[in-house]
Amino acid sequence: MDNPSKDSARPQIVVLGTGGTIAGTATGDPSQPGYIAGVLRVDDLLQGIPALSRLARIHTEQVANLDSKDMDFSVWTHLAERVAHWLAQPHIAACVISHGTDTLEETAYFLQLVHRTNKPVVLTAAMRPATALDADGPQNLLDAVRVAVKPQALGLGAVCVLHGRVHAARDVTKASTHRMDAFTSGERGPLGEIDGDSLRLWRQPATEPGAPFAIPPAEAWPRVEIVLNHAGADGTLVRCLVANPALQPPLRGLVVAGTGGGTVHQRMQAALQWAEQQGVRVDIASRIGPLRGGAEDGLNAVKLRVRQLLELASHEDTQGRSRFP
Repeated sequence: MDNPSKDSARPQIVVLGTGGTIAGTATGDPSQPGYIAGVLRVDDLLQGIPALSRLARIHTEQVANLDSKDMDFSVWTHLAERVAHWLAQPHIAACVISHGTDTLEETAYFLQLVHRTNKPVVLTAAMRPATALDADGPQNLLDAVRVAVKPQALGLGAVCVLHGRVHAARDVTKASTHRMDAFTSGERGPLGEIDGDSLRLWRQPATEPGAPFAIPPAEAWPRVEIVLNHAGADGTLVRCLVANPALQPPLRGLVVAGTGGGTVHQRMQAALQWAEQQGVRVDIASRIGPLRGGAEDGLNAVKLRVRQLLELASHEDTQGRSRFP
């Protein structure tokens, strides 16, 4: 029987499940790579980590159970609403989210931009399914909870905890399809590390201008697409996207993954100028990674799209700030 005084001393956190490889099961020999993502529920994942009960009193909720390559706006809206609901409860100290690796960085940055309290939101994932002989999910979940209950995590916003490292949502990106240490924060490096029970932070995350944004209703997300600059890019795809009457909702924004420091082919540039004249917002990232300087400093193309989506949904469009005067 639990000791009541000891029980009340433990912080209360909620763990939200969304699926992913961390909740995947092997389709055959667990020593082989084949598996189906998003099979196990979050309660199943936590049962195999008895050390969690010594860290916190844990509440759970299954928000979704999907392969994160299939993440969509309806799940994002629902997830953000459930995070907001739980963190509004005075007795809940933090929120941990189990997620797939493919779109982890996008979900993390979305939550960072709509997050409204100083309570931690900690996302984690795994590169190997739960039934693998050397599954990394249990350790990552344990580390995520260890970070979530630390006083130093207050005010960090949304972070990702993977392979012992704590990454800012703005910086983190998946850099490998097979290594367990698959995520990087680029030149900035991670915020810190969790080593056993010790959380060491080396820096604080960057501020987010304009945040927090409102959580868009599931049916009210604008359409923003990403186009890639490359040799021979003539802007045909841009013109087709802008002029296509079948697109519902119609196109409202474009993010360009440019070459080098965000350069685009001259014919692509002409098409983008025309798109802006039609009322489509255009922002530039680099297919290499984050740019230096400008409002989009530190954002790759998929994260710049997340910011543009929320700005457009919040009617904070920056029309008139043409990238191609």
